[in-house]
Amino acid sequence: MDSSPLVSVVIPAYNVENEVRKCLESVICQTYQNLEIIVINDGSTDRTGKIIRECLRDVDESFIYDVSNGGLSSARNIGVKHSHGDLITFVDSDDYIDEDYVAYLVEMILNFDVDIASCQHRILLDENKCTDLQFNGKPEVWSSHRWLKGVLARNTVDLSAWGKIYKRSLCLKFPFPTGKLYEDTFTTYKDVLEAGCIAVGNESKYTYKIRLNSISRSSFSKSSLDLIKATEKMTVDTLRVFPDLKPEVRLRRSWAYTSVLNAILTSNKENEYTQLVDDLRVNIIHSRPVILSRKNIDRRLKLVVLALSAGLRPYILLLKLKARLDTVNALRG
Repeated sequence: MDSSPLVSVVIPAYNVENEVRKCLESVICQTYQNLEIIVINDGSTDRTGKIIRECLRDVDESFIYDVSNGGLSSARNIGVKHSHGDLITFVDSDDYIDEDYVAYLVEMILNFDVDIASCQHRILLDENKCTDLQFNGKPEVWSSHRWLKGVLARNTVDLSAWGKIYKRSLCLKFPFPTGKLYEDTFTTYKDVLEAGCIAVGNESKYTYKIRLNSISRSSFSKSSLDLIKATEKMTVDTLRVFPDLKPEVRLRRSWAYTSVLNAILTSNKENEYTQLVDDLRVNIIHSRPVILSRKNIDRRLKLVVLALSAGLRPYILLLKLKARLDTVNALRG
């Protein structure tokens, strides 16, 4: 690979007129020069398309594709198809990146001679609360076993497609599943298994913004079950390669069950999905030994299993209390 490989920055955009300018400006200002910017305007009905054109009017090696709305997976796949780079990185259009984001990732790819590299990120909630997931240390190569162990236990590394850079061949081999939510859970682990390892950077170079009206945070619908389907596919494939990760698999499944259960209960739909609620509760409680063990670093999951063991009503009260505390904290900023 060239010492300065071409990097394709793929940006899907759908109705993000208030966020897309900041995103694009952060990409345009990258210190790494050998890159192309590919934006897929995914059927936006607001001013997103106009703003994209304003931002990229004078930017060489930028490409805009206006397509009918097909969802995030479809838009990313279109971007990959039209890319020319040796390497590809994904940036969501309501997020933004540090000016050395691309340079940081490319340096790891070249120094460690790997097919995929990642950085850490910050979580920005409602513009006023930021959590930085940077950790002490330095960039290093993790085996796929170590990385999957961390992902399953939700420790240090994550499944997001963004915040990473890939050799183009990986993106072509493992496209995102169209028509599905939680597309990253369906896909990213396949990239790492195929590569055999991943370079993990300790510094946060990507800012992930949580919009309160985002798809993944909306009220429960049957498509919310994609999280369980994706998690089960990932964990089954993982156990096929690494059967020793069974405890971590149970932790990851318990987290997925909890997420779906919370969505049902906070949407006040428990009476519509009585059997599903009961099944989720039983499955979570069944994993109580590993949830309460040292393998689980997530105190929230420990609290979940203890509350559910006492019954569904106590758990619903706990959810309501958490919602009130979250509201107070948001108001305080």
